[in-house]
Amino acid sequence: MGENALLAGQNTPLEKVTHRSVKDEVAERFATLIASGVLNVGDALPSERELASTMGVSRETIRGALLILSTKGIVSVVQGARTKVVSDDVGGLGLSAFFNGLVTEYALEDVHEGRLMVEERVARLAAQRVKPETLAAIEKLIDAQEAATGDPVRFLIADRAFHTTVYQSCGNAVLSDLATTLYSYQLDHRRRAIGAPGAIAQSIADHRVILAALQAGDADALANGLGVHERRIYDSTRAVLATTQKKASE
Repeated sequence: MGENALLAGQNTPLEKVTHRSVKDEVAERFATLIASGVLNVGDALPSERELASTMGVSRETIRGALLILSTKGIVSVVQGARTKVVSDDVGGLGLSAFFNGLVTEYALEDVHEGRLMVEERVARLAAQRVKPETLAAIEKLIDAQEAATGDPVRFLIADRAFHTTVYQSCGNAVLSDLATTLYSYQLDHRRRAIGAPGAIAQSIADHRVILAALQAGDADALANGLGVHERRIYDSTRAVLATTQKKASE
């Protein structure tokens, strides 16, 4: 099974990504995590082996992606030491709407409503179009999440890979990119929220419900599963934002 197929959700490759290499795609995923605050300057990344498992690609691909980021001065790669984030200036890598600051200007409630609407349509298409190879890949990504229950950052790397693969399985590049952009909103607060006791376990349980609906080709169950999961994310993010605002006013 080729990595290009995995990163494209194992379905017919989406038109906009057919010209990019897998390492470019992975580099952009890292850039999104850095720009959104999941990975901060000074953070050490998991090992190449852990990243490969978490993102569903080979260690060679991880090494190539990190080299791209290193060349741009975004991470520091030192032989025998953990790779570290040294800059959050990711330039044009990743989601243009996100990096241009457009998504972060929206109200949380507006993003929540938009995400529910987009994921509803994604669910309808994905239930019809998802391939067996994609289902196997998603199951492996959930296994990687379970191996990262004590590490919120590593979990969120696997979480983004999971959501991206589910979105891309709908076979529509516009919808999958839009869903991924909305997913990226307030990821810095998501890092705090997912550190709460039981939060990762609940998220993994939600992911297994989503996978079961995909396996059954049940569009209603898939839309409901994604909706329940999004509402949990909305509630936990809102709680973190409220706490942050309260501390800022004291």
